[in-house]
Amino acid sequence: MDLGKVSIGCIGLGNMGSAICIGLSNTLHPKNIFGYDVDSSKVQHLSQKINLCAAGSIQELSDKSDVIILAVKPNMVETVSREIKTKKTNNLIISIAAGITLAKLSEWLGDSYRIIRCMPNTPALIGEGITVLSTISATENDMQIAQTIFGSVGKVMILPESLMDAVTALSGSGPAYVFTFIQAMADSGVKLGLSRNDALMLAAQTVLGAAKMVLQGDEPIVLRGKVTSPGGTTIDAIHILEKSGFSGIVMDAIEAAYNKSKKLGGK
Repeated sequence: MDLGKVSIGCIGLGNMGSAICIGLSNTLHPKNIFGYDVDSSKVQHLSQKINLCAAGSIQELSDKSDVIILAVKPNMVETVSREIKTKKTNNLIISIAAGITLAKLSEWLGDSYRIIRCMPNTPALIGEGITVLSTISATENDMQIAQTIFGSVGKVMILPESLMDAVTALSGSGPAYVFTFIQAMADSGVKLGLSRNDALMLAAQTVLGAAKMVLQGDEPIVLRGKVTSPGGTTIDAIHILEKSGFSGIVMDAIEAAYNKSKKLGGK
């Protein structure tokens, strides 16, 4: 979808808010991208990377934006939402806050707003993110706008809100799990005599290549079988991983993140 003359404002210019604005800068005229952050240094930092219309307040950004992206921490969403609500406008609101439900957003913003809840992840910083969208009030055109916005920083899926806590735990928090795995792989390489740089390159490229193979359509367990030769080195390593409960540990960790996401939403 061509965003055309749609004006988009982002409240909160941390890592994710900045990534979204940078992605939008490739498709929108700078005069249609507005940004606000209580920390003015973040506005200045982003302005050095892209042309950005800096708003002096939430009220100013709300007045000038057709679409408002809430990219603030979950504990700030209510305060920001109630400040937007005082403007009594009919903006499309997109929230990326973990755990904050559509019902809560509607309560804080009021019924006049169409609201989309979404969960992106940090690979959006390099245009390789995955974002999931949910709504109960947005129009088809609204959803197309949201898909275009987040499509500028990666892939987009639409799922029911009932699955959003699971999405948060899996893909929203997921990069941290992968970074931990890459770090462990690299540390093992260093222990075995490789330089830190070489070990990191080998580990990171291996994870990247393996992920791309999965995205081509084969099940991970099938691909694992193709690497695991009878009597070879890989099966010994897999034996240790599974004997130590590797798969169960990963599942437990994601479930813990899921429970925390539900808690943030008051569920």
